[in-house]
Amino acid sequence: MTRQWMTSIGLDIGTSTTKLIVSELLIAQSTDQFTLPGCQIIDRRVTYASSIYTTPMVNEYEIDVVQLTQLLQKEYEQAKITLEQVHAGAVIITGESARKQNAEKIVHYLAEHAGNFVVATAGANLEGVLAAKGSGAIERSSQTDEIIANIDVGGGTANIALCHDGKVIETFTLHVGGRLIRLDNDGFVTYVSSHLTEFLENNSIILKQGEKASFQQLSSICQLMAEETVNYVKGISKATSLLVSPHTRSAIQPGSLLVSGGVGAMMKEEEPKTIEEVTVHGDIGPLLAYHFHALSVSPAPETARATVIGAGMQNTELSGSTVYIRSDRLPLKNVPIVDVPVQQEEEWEPERFQERIQKAFTQTSTLFTENDPPVALALSHFPYCNYTMLQQLTKAILAGFTACFKEAKCLVVLCEQDIAKALGQALAKQSKELDIICLDQIDFTHGDYIDLGLPVAGEAISVSVKTLAFSS
Repeated sequence: MTRQWMTSIGLDIGTSTTKLIVSELLIAQSTDQFTLPGCQIIDRRVTYASSIYTTPMVNEYEIDVVQLTQLLQKEYEQAKITLEQVHAGAVIITGESARKQNAEKIVHYLAEHAGNFVVATAGANLEGVLAAKGSGAIERSSQTDEIIANIDVGGGTANIALCHDGKVIETFTLHVGGRLIRLDNDGFVTYVSSHLTEFLENNSIILKQGEKASFQQLSSICQLMAEETVNYVKGISKATSLLVSPHTRSAIQPGSLLVSGGVGAMMKEEEPKTIEEVTVHGDIGPLLAYHFHALSVSPAPETARATVIGAGMQNTELSGSTVYIRSDRLPLKNVPIVDVPVQQEEEWEPERFQERIQKAFTQTSTLFTENDPPVALALSHFPYCNYTMLQQLTKAILAGFTACFKEAKCLVVLCEQDIAKALGQALAKQSKELDIICLDQIDFTHGDYIDLGLPVAGEAISVSVKTLAFSS
């Protein structure tokens, strides 16, 4: 077994705070006469954690890229690492920060200046998954039979991930966070998020900017906010005005609830009893934390740094070792994933598969045509594949791809099973013009994006499947 270490970073730019971690990922490649070659990350260690900074803003609508760049440079010096040493990781922009006017530009800029194959990420669902990984909720769900709900409460949003058997099975996000209501030390309201308007009206609460809020009024708001969150997460209520985007609550009921994020960290502090104690950070965070604690939910094993640990340690995975790469285009970033099931019927029907792949490529060709490769074809529901089926798959994929993406010179295919080398060789044999990248053992979701890194151990490459979502 051969082993090597890889340096990874995570930078989380949140509504309230920004933080960085540096971690080391231990990659092991194994092979023997009885199994296919394997490559996996067998150890992850945080080697450096920055201070927690207030997210720098130019104004209410723009993030300060100059200060963030300086912060990154300073922390790299403190961690004693260089850009050349960083080969994985993520810059993630979370909560209300992802809605700032220059959010997308900044996160891509910082990712490009943070090292080799550091990816730019955003999106509430992805944030929930990363927080659940970093908080320890996913690991705990793998050790028990119960469903674990991780509620990552920051400054602007609560990102919820339901975890079972070591995987996230459902995600959703609520407008719940400490910075949605801001106050000065005397209790005068300096900001009320418009996302709370319906919630406050539904509860007959009047809270206006410039007016003084009482301790009891703020306590009632935080209590109602925490209760509505917990009831929705538990499935007791099926609707809430606090949803960030439409979501139909499933029948899944978690057995345990954990709270991470900055609010989760404050759950360990004493109950605030005065306006001065509530407004120590200029918002309602401490009071919101108390009311979550009063509902008998527990802080997660990791709280304030859950998302950044998830971004730095858990977003990077490895492809299988039996891959096929006939291209010098790596690394590739932000390739959209289109998922096409290989077999939906009881038996393999090549004509049905050809119809599905033609439909999928036709739809995506209207959305993604600027880059090369335009999309990554993800093949799911893969049955046992014999030689005849392999040739039929190859023919259908090439016919659909070349018809819809006439200018493309690179084809990326992702497989759930260990068939990438055989499929890649078949594709390359039938198409001399296209660069072929065919990877296996990839866990993907339709509509997400994938970043493909350089080989890290043998033929395996580092990959990151992610969500990119921004709004102003």
